[in-house]
Amino acid sequence: MKTNTIKKSILLILLFVSNIFSQDSKRDLWQQPVKIMDMLGIKPGMVIGEAGAGDGYFTFFLAKRVGDKGRVYANDINVDALKKLWKRVIAEDIMNISIILGDETNPLFPRKKMDMVVMMLMFHEIQDPIRFLQNITYSLKKNSVVVIIDRDPEKYGQNYSHFKKKEQVTEIIYKANYEILKIDESLPRDYVFIIRPKR
Repeated sequence: MKTNTIKKSILLILLFVSNIFSQDSKRDLWQQPVKIMDMLGIKPGMVIGEAGAGDGYFTFFLAKRVGDKGRVYANDINVDALKKLWKRVIAEDIMNISIILGDETNPLFPRKKMDMVVMMLMFHEIQDPIRFLQNITYSLKKNSVVVIIDRDPEKYGQNYSHFKKKEQVTEIIYKANYEILKIDESLPRDYVFIIRPKR
């Protein structure tokens, strides 16, 4: 009886993981996570904070890239999404991902630990983005950067008015006392802002 229960549990986990992979492989084509990590210079051993990680689409790419000597702190305010992320962490026995339940104004990353903080398709959802960026600064090492990857409404037209235009993001960045190092527009759907706190 116990053997059958174990087999059923393993089968459910495998189905859960395979379903995630099927959905993610389609997204990989337009999201281009490997290209993004190359663009950002993410390397083994780095400590990355992912704000708004959700159920972990980008988290697992980051974890693989930073390797055993690195770490990814996956943050969100959605408990259910973090539970899904945690299930996959357990199913795949991944040891370099830490999960953090934050709040709406602060991802609550460890202080002065982050080589980089990345926000993937979540910046437009933040209620107070200026305060959120200001709170991120406490988690950054010296000269570390923050990366905003989000939909570019100019590539889609008026149907994507929910997302912020580059001019709006730029204004928020300056008000939060950050400087823009680079804006990349090479992705099919998104823009990428690479920023850091002003010295």
